[in-house]
Amino acid sequence: MPKAHAPLPVARVPAAPARRVLVIDDDPKILRICERLFSHHAFVVTTVRDSTQVVSLLRAQPFDVTLLDVKMPGLEGTDLLPLLKKIKPDMPVILVTAYSDEASVAYYHSLGAFAVVGKPFNHEVLQDTVDRALDTQERIPITLTTFSLREGRDQLYRKLILGALRKTQWNQVKAAELLGVSRYCLIRWIKKLGISY
Repeated sequence: MPKAHAPLPVARVPAAPARRVLVIDDDPKILRICERLFSHHAFVVTTVRDSTQVVSLLRAQPFDVTLLDVKMPGLEGTDLLPLLKKIKPDMPVILVTAYSDEASVAYYHSLGAFAVVGKPFNHEVLQDTVDRALDTQERIPITLTTFSLREGRDQLYRKLILGALRKTQWNQVKAAELLGVSRYCLIRWIKKLGISY
């Protein structure tokens, strides 16, 4: 009689973490639509009607992208957008509004909006805008050329510093703020790494 063999273990590939979207709007209908739309596309969706609760929520939970209404009671979207960008400067914020003309869209972009989607919106357009926002989040590619921790650290710091300087148009004060260090510390690292620009 042949021996029964135990089944071979199945290698499990960990699933990519679900993207998290924060939707801020005072209209419950818009919140329900966005929740259904993004849940269908495997997003973890958090909806908020009260714009005054958003800052504490952002500090407590990570989000990959935010959809923000402009006209709301409490804090309006134009007041909230600079606060969001200060807390999470790299998180794309998409404004969803019925109030968008050429001048206001330029103003929203100057506040840090990734894009502006007009209401009523087409589901495909909104999903495409969110996908583009997530695809354009800055990635800093690095190839380590050694197993030395010191040299690896220096390669990484050089990439981060140059990326921050480029992003801030070579403004050391803004680059230091983006990196979360003092300007003096940034200047020391620039000299130490031999970065010239």
